[in-house]
Amino acid sequence: MHPLDFISVRVCLSFIAGIILGWTFPTAPEVILFPLVLSFAFLLLTFLFENYRKGILFGIAVACTFLCLGFLSLSLSRSHFRPDHYSHALQEGLNLWEVRVQETLKASGYYHKYLLEVNSLNGHIASGCILGLVERTKTSGLSAHDRLLFRGKLTPIPPPSNPYQFAYDEYMEVRGVYDRVVLEEGNYIQLGPTGLSIRGMALSLREGIVKALRATSVGREELGVMQAILLGERNELDPEVYQHYRDAGAAHILAVSGLHIGILLLLIRFFLRPLSALRHGKTGIVLLTIILIWAYALFTGLSPSVVRAAAMFSFLSYALFLNRPSNTVNILAISALFILMIEPRFFFQVGFQLSYAAVLAIAWIYPVLMRTWYPSNRFLRRLWKLTAVSLAAQMGVMPLCLYYFHQFPGLFLLSAILLVPFLGLIIGLGIPVVILASLKSLPDLLASVYSSLIGGMNNIVRSIADQEAFVLRDIPLDKVSLLLLYLLLALLVVSFQKPRFRNFLFLGMSVLCLQGWTFYQVEKYAGKQEIVLLHRVAGTGILYQEGRNLQLLSPDPGPLKPMAETFRMHRHLKTTSCQELPYSFRVGDKPWIVIDSTGRVPKVSEHASGVLLIQSPKVHLGRILEELKPQKVVADGSNYLQYVNRWQKTCEAHGIPFYSTAKSGALTLHQL
Repeated sequence: MHPLDFISVRVCLSFIAGIILGWTFPTAPEVILFPLVLSFAFLLLTFLFENYRKGILFGIAVACTFLCLGFLSLSLSRSHFRPDHYSHALQEGLNLWEVRVQETLKASGYYHKYLLEVNSLNGHIASGCILGLVERTKTSGLSAHDRLLFRGKLTPIPPPSNPYQFAYDEYMEVRGVYDRVVLEEGNYIQLGPTGLSIRGMALSLREGIVKALRATSVGREELGVMQAILLGERNELDPEVYQHYRDAGAAHILAVSGLHIGILLLLIRFFLRPLSALRHGKTGIVLLTIILIWAYALFTGLSPSVVRAAAMFSFLSYALFLNRPSNTVNILAISALFILMIEPRFFFQVGFQLSYAAVLAIAWIYPVLMRTWYPSNRFLRRLWKLTAVSLAAQMGVMPLCLYYFHQFPGLFLLSAILLVPFLGLIIGLGIPVVILASLKSLPDLLASVYSSLIGGMNNIVRSIADQEAFVLRDIPLDKVSLLLLYLLLALLVVSFQKPRFRNFLFLGMSVLCLQGWTFYQVEKYAGKQEIVLLHRVAGTGILYQEGRNLQLLSPDPGPLKPMAETFRMHRHLKTTSCQELPYSFRVGDKPWIVIDSTGRVPKVSEHASGVLLIQSPKVHLGRILEELKPQKVVADGSNYLQYVNRWQKTCEAHGIPFYSTAKSGALTLHQL
């Protein structure tokens, strides 16, 4: 049966189309009600007066109705459209906030981060979420469900400071967070915990388990991996270990998701199998399975990835109970529709996309691979099944991995064959280990055995990751290329299933389209000439692109090389070279001078077009401005903030434009 023959698939696709439209064109919910009512009336008319099983109009009416529902659900999920959102009650200057710590986020290099749910603003009930920041040099002592009272002013979450940098503002926008506040000593007080929500209880349970695990004899590196695999807690995961898992193509193991819930489902069904001999035993098995899956989701803190996976496998468990496992695509569409109706913004989260791409690929491609070869030898058959599942899943997620992470692990099949058995054992043994640790009854011998098991898995991952020749890095892929690559893969599978001339013709056309778009991207940047001043705290760097070559001009290029390589990758450039930043250079036909910590002002034969201040030079800027009469003064991120503020006032007094990368991000000095 073709996937589009299922009404659930059509409805889900229409709902997703509405979500995408709602995200692209932000609209107040009341505006969407009128087209929704019209489409629903059209749906009723076609249902009553047309043979809805065969009529085209009924199908169109269903698609329009669910498209409008998707649009409406996305608009309702945008918190700033709510009348009680804090943005509608902000006053000038400082405001008095009462908030609740909803979640502890992954810390950055400078701040601890918290998701704060607004309870009241200036004494009035308000809603919404903001990002709370506490300097890492200070211990905040904050945990989930704590209440805070603070007086402060919000600032928008800033966009990326440099070209092609990770857009944290867009990432938080998907979560409905637009503003941030820095919590400092003296501007906030803790009011104590509030009444626990289900999610708050889950997070408190997870925090208690983490504390109990720290008191065991499990090694620090192994403990970070253990928390990531069993609890979905990656804050204590060693960055080097995580990079090894990424290079080995096994990073998905460190995020509790569909793979973990799927293994848990198999373990639960295995241990509950004896109940099937009882009357109504199969019904009891499916109920217990769903209860235990959601208990594990609660156990791991009800993170979005776990909730998605638990919902997906709850529907799959019910399908197995009905003896309909073949309709996997139908079950997936129903589960996705259910999840997106509750939280439509999940669709834009990487985890949601990867989870469903992998499972859909397994449901579609795995049977095709198994039909090509079915070994009679039992060992070979099991090995081929594991290989086929891994290959199908990797085909499904490969375009997304290239788009988001720009690398592809060539040894992913080896990782899957060696690590999936480890993962089943780690999850199966890890749950009783965690329970015993929480009860403070974990034997040291069991803790040592479990730590050695994780250590062995880490060693395997490290050995695979060390094969650098098999890790393909810096692969540029934009949104158009992403869609074209998925089209190519789909047509490849269809052509393999049904080797017809028409299918091969479309496959060839998709290859040409992908190659043509890539060629267009390469040529678009090949003739560019651009000079970009980067922003980095305590660092100075200028990128100079000339055709397909890139130069990094910097007194200390080491910390800035990753930025330069990211720029080169997205621009499809060939080479990157590093040079010392000169004291003067030309932007077009205009001279610029650089003044560093020495305070030396280079001599130029004409008035400088611009002055670049780096490394906090102790100079009398007013005299320099009177002497050089520049058209612009720029200060980068290597300067002290108090110096930057003083220079800005000096430039304002002389009527000369001033630019600070610390406040406004990277600056394009020249572009052709």
